[in-house]
Amino acid sequence: MIVSVVIVCYTSGGVIFSRFYGHELRTEQQQAKWLKKLRDATAPDWALLKEDNPEQIATVGEVQITYKLLGDVVLMVAGVEEHDALLLLELVRSLDLSIRGACKIPENKQQQTTVSAERRILQNHANLCLVIDEQIDDGDIDHLDSKVVLKLIRMRPGR
Repeated sequence: MIVSVVIVCYTSGGVIFSRFYGHELRTEQQQAKWLKKLRDATAPDWALLKEDNPEQIATVGEVQITYKLLGDVVLMVAGVEEHDALLLLELVRSLDLSIRGACKIPENKQQQTTVSAERRILQNHANLCLVIDEQIDDGDIDHLDSKVVLKLIRMRPGR
């Protein structure tokens, strides 16, 4: 298992989407404690995401967290330390492109989101879930190519 948690949250801290993999975080109480740890470890640096660095990496215990600003929401992926942070970084970049495509979140030429990503994600929440499910299966990475993921989502029945 490479990925233990995927979270999409408001910059104020509220959670839009979270998916936990593995058996360590079974109860809602354990998940809430872990979400608080992740937020406490990363929130002070969220301002840096807007200014200088599009992505950041943090470590909490033996867990690496890679996070990226997606318009007005934060995308976080946490994984065990035995796997390289670059792999998690590639996953975050791929998720970013896939979520932008599936939820129709445009960027301008300066790679900045011009509309409310939060609103688009909430309107297309089912697509967000499909993106996560297509890219990550039981904590293992299935696809890193966002074009393949978007194609697979379009092929799903009932769409």
